[in-house]
Amino acid sequence: MTELYLIRHGNAKKLNGVSYVTAPLTELGRRQAELTGEFLKQSGIQFDGFYSSPLKRALETANIIGAHIGQTPVVRDGLQEMEYRELPATIALELFARTGLLNRYFETHAGQVLRHPMLGRISRAVVEILRAHPQGRVGLVAHGGVIVGVMAWYMPRERQRWWRAPVGNCSITRLRVDGNGAQVLTFDDLTHLGELARSAYQTNYTFSAGRGL
Repeated sequence: MTELYLIRHGNAKKLNGVSYVTAPLTELGRRQAELTGEFLKQSGIQFDGFYSSPLKRALETANIIGAHIGQTPVVRDGLQEMEYRELPATIALELFARTGLLNRYFETHAGQVLRHPMLGRISRAVVEILRAHPQGRVGLVAHGGVIVGVMAWYMPRERQRWWRAPVGNCSITRLRVDGNGAQVLTFDDLTHLGELARSAYQTNYTFSAGRGL
């Protein structure tokens, strides 16, 4: 059994003329990451595996957290936010999924690798990480779309609920994973941010869907 921590990156800003891929943390985002790291340290949290999306804002967040808990994040491809090339296929597939014709496929593949333009790579990365850590505690610093995607993947009967769920900057979502199943321990927990929790949904992106980047 593994306890999986899904941590969203801190507040970030897309600079003019720069791709969202390289968007850095803002001062607010760095403070959110500091508070998250302080909370994990005070809670005595150590990860048996500590991973980060390769995108700059996630890796910056993971490095700040890691400095507090004495761990260096491993950059893991597959945990990044939705890529532009995936957008058309993902939207089309999700619209088709609303007909219910894919319900059986998603339900029989809960916690397993999916054939899906976005969840396919996310599920593959998470499955490989969990195989490497079948016991203990694993931390993933990623993105809002990745976090709600993992929730929809493990709990496909509530897919629409999870895809619409807000995920705040530096929120902590915890799952107890056993085989292909998962139990939600906390979702979008911001209590460790104190007064900054009110700004956790602030976005500096024009392309974000409110939670994704």
